[in-house]
Amino acid sequence: MTGIPDKLNFALPDGHLMTHVLPFLERAGLGFDGYETPNLNRRPGMRTDTDEAGRRIPSPGRVAAKVIRPQDMPTHIANANFDLAISGTDWLAEHRQRFPSSPVVEQLRMGFGKVRIVAAVHQDHGDNLPDFMQSFRSASKKEYLRIASEYVYLADAYAQKQNLHPYRVIMTYGATESLIPEDCDMIVENTETGNTLRKNNLKIIDTLKILGSPESEGCLIASQESLDVGWKREIIEEISSLFEDSLKK
Repeated sequence: MTGIPDKLNFALPDGHLMTHVLPFLERAGLGFDGYETPNLNRRPGMRTDTDEAGRRIPSPGRVAAKVIRPQDMPTHIANANFDLAISGTDWLAEHRQRFPSSPVVEQLRMGFGKVRIVAAVHQDHGDNLPDFMQSFRSASKKEYLRIASEYVYLADAYAQKQNLHPYRVIMTYGATESLIPEDCDMIVENTETGNTLRKNNLKIIDTLKILGSPESEGCLIASQESLDVGWKREIIEEISSLFEDSLKK
């Protein structure tokens, strides 16, 4: 196992999810010096704050935090590089689609950072998936449907379930909405408001379910290996409890 020995290694997200995590942590009373914008410290120090009820934060001296990308967290947790992380259910679903027997444990859904994972196409095509596929198969001279996505395993599972054969999934690393129509025919992408899709002349024709929900949201995940270690389980359960109480406020 990597990380700092004799510490609970806690992964915090950067990017869009960070904007939701920051106020949540503040409300919960869990502070990290340097976990802020614009002067982000990738290794923020945990503070010994108290929550709104005056309760001390659990075991601050035994927690080491590091800020990484949410999409990387499930793999790091599965490999026990980190013990605990705040990621998104979209990335957890992507990870589980690839590794069905993964030892990543979902501790808590946190209710913030909600986005939909959608299938979108050019605005000139049909308003739903059957209409789009009928139009594509009758008018297109392409050998296969090109689907671009950062969620390659979710996109592949979606295409199989919807019988979109023949198709190919193209992995992307952002700005996926710019690929239609020249480089792909459909994208599987996350969206909060749909504004970026509309600005790129795209429209949503379907919404994917993420771990049984129509929306992805922030979630707390843990390593099963870490949960099998007594003192780590104790801290993980304390932090989980603290977050659960904060969600009830």
